[in-house]
Amino acid sequence: MFKRGFFTFILTVVLVLGLAVASYADPGKGKAKGHFKIKLQNNWQSVQLIDINSHWAMQPIQVISSYGVIKGYPDRSFRPNAAVSKYEAIMMISRACGFTGAYDSDNSWGRNVPDWMTDCLNFAVDEGILTEDEAEDLNGRAAAKRFEVAVWANRAMGLDQDEELSFRDRDEIPYYARCYIGGMYKYGYMVGYPGNYFQPNRSVTRAEMAMVLYRILQDSITSGDDNKDDNNNIKELRVNSLNPSDGSDDVKGDIDELVVNFNIKVRAIEDLESVQDGITVENVTDDEVVAIDEVYIEGKTLTIKLDEYLESDKTYRVTIEDDLIEARDSGENFGGISGSEWEFSTAGSFELVSLNPEDGAGDVDNGTRVLKAKFSDDIQVISGKTLLRAVKVYNVSDNQDVEIDEIEIDGDTLKITLGENLEDGDTYEVTIKENYFEEEDTGIDFEGINGDDWRFTVE
Repeated sequence: MFKRGFFTFILTVVLVLGLAVASYADPGKGKAKGHFKIKLQNNWQSVQLIDINSHWAMQPIQVISSYGVIKGYPDRSFRPNAAVSKYEAIMMISRACGFTGAYDSDNSWGRNVPDWMTDCLNFAVDEGILTEDEAEDLNGRAAAKRFEVAVWANRAMGLDQDEELSFRDRDEIPYYARCYIGGMYKYGYMVGYPGNYFQPNRSVTRAEMAMVLYRILQDSITSGDDNKDDNNNIKELRVNSLNPSDGSDDVKGDIDELVVNFNIKVRAIEDLESVQDGITVENVTDDEVVAIDEVYIEGKTLTIKLDEYLESDKTYRVTIEDDLIEARDSGENFGGISGSEWEFSTAGSFELVSLNPEDGAGDVDNGTRVLKAKFSDDIQVISGKTLLRAVKVYNVSDNQDVEIDEIEIDGDTLKITLGENLEDGDTYEVTIKENYFEEEDTGIDFEGINGDDWRFTVE
């Protein structure tokens, strides 16, 4: 079987995105060395670029452009400081994983996806770099952010995940991305900025991506083919990572997918129905079996789609029988996963504890200007969201919205300060929108409440 922490990486990448000089870095602890799969265009014609002389990334840019991995523009410029779009970042990482420009797949991504990107998206999904939902909602022309590139690179590597992060701007990192960034940092593949900041939302430039791919290239030359071990034998099929990871005890309760990432491409020995029949997801706390809606295999990834979301404050155990899955190339059988090898617990429930004024109150003081919603634990606004857009206060009697002067978070309490006092005899409704707040420790999203849940009348 496998041991946690000892996985074979698909490719090793040293991400120092946003940092031109290593002396600014705050590297993580530990190193890991893996095998690479990179196919270079040996017949690409080198072009003398006109705008990289004296640039800190001149050598990496020259090398990478000479192989056609990142191409220059028709006017022979490279534009090293231009931001990399999400499409471009996915293309670059995919090339480092072996994408050569054409890929046979039945997926269709709609008319908004440029023709040059269609095959690459198919490849990225099959390789587990993107999920199908992420590919459909990519907004690929927007600039790629540091946390996004970290997630994609981690998945491309099949790198072990780690949720231990101490960056001072940790709260700005989307919850789902923290374990990926933690893995990158743990093995020294990603670094922070001075003052222990990660700057997750900072855009990535073409020069920074050139440096990333240059380092991939340097190691790929010495590491050999992804499907072979150091003795040029076919690599043994094994698990790279589990999501949620084995032993984790603060898993979000609102997920309905479990994921196994392998080191090489896999397929069902018989069919997906047989794979589904051989998987058991047990709610150990309640001694119940969780129903599975479907399973599917994409490249190196097995996804188990549950019939319902995981419940809060429960322990789960997942068992996968042997002889269900095999390596696509070698036909090697996967030995399965026992319950002791994949067990995790969800975090406690996250909910509203009290409202002030209370829902249904009919004697609210007309001098009231501050409304409060108290939660079961400390809260924070979700990265990228704006507090003032999270709440709506509606005067039912006057049929108009109430002006909000300020919204602030004080530990476990959301405070809403109105622009003026409540009016005598009027009825009010308060809406807190979904997916604007999350529990600080676990990242569990608050589902929100509508006006029917928080309604009161001024006496």
